[in-house]
Amino acid sequence: MNLEGIHWVIVGGESGPGARLMREVWAQEIRLQAEKQNVPFFVKQWGGVRKERFGRELNGRTYDQMPKRRVISVMLVKAAA
Repeated sequence: MNLEGIHWVIVGGESGPGARLMREVWAQEIRLQAEKQNVPFFVKQWGGVRKERFGRELNGRTYDQMPKRRVISVMLVKAAA
């Protein structure tokens, strides 16, 4: 997949009643694409009805990458009294 213009990839399964399954292979494929294209990758949760039971590890570790913060200078203009 082309991640041009994408600054951050977040993967997570649905939670709560009626949550659909997220397959590990899907998360793996997305992680590989993000890695190849130097896009930060974050796993939020596996999901499910009891999401705390499954955690948020992929490959035995957590992925908490975040995009670099950009600092934008703002010129303050003094209001007329």
